[in-house]
Amino acid sequence: MSTRSKTLLVTPLFCLMLLSPAFAEAQYPNALGVQVGRIAGFGISYQRWEEGFGYQLATGLNYHSWVAEGDDRFVYNLGFEIQRPLVSHDISSWLSGTLYLFAGIHHRGYEEALGSESTGYTVGPYTAEFGAGAGVGVEAILFDHFAFGTEFVIFGMYTPREDRFAVNMLPQLSLRYRF
Repeated sequence: MSTRSKTLLVTPLFCLMLLSPAFAEAQYPNALGVQVGRIAGFGISYQRWEEGFGYQLATGLNYHSWVAEGDDRFVYNLGFEIQRPLVSHDISSWLSGTLYLFAGIHHRGYEEALGSESTGYTVGPYTAEFGAGAGVGVEAILFDHFAFGTEFVIFGMYTPREDRFAVNMLPQLSLRYRF
């Protein structure tokens, strides 16, 4: 068999492997941990990998009965992402990784502190924000269970009360335990 024939045979197999990777997450498809991100959300995070796609949900809540500088009285957020793995590799017996694309939506509501220390603080009006974005992520998994994710997202956020729309780019981070 010629080198060209071998190349023609191996190339489609290699492409098939890239499109249908054997995921490290297949053994432990669920993950629970923390997430920090503008689209993904801030707080507790649940992630699940299915055949060919994954999803995650993150939510958080802060409430302070007092109002002080730097402390919003009330903040909550909810983020949801759909994830599509591109490549997954077992690098060694204790390290694996996945490169994936994702798209997500986000909602946040808050009541911020208004005023100053000399005049005192009051609770501002309720403000809602809605966002959507997409990007690329990398998840490193240590010892089949400890997952560290880094994502880069381009997103848009809309604040109806102020009729404001902004587009930004930011990283997102996660730390989860797979089970």
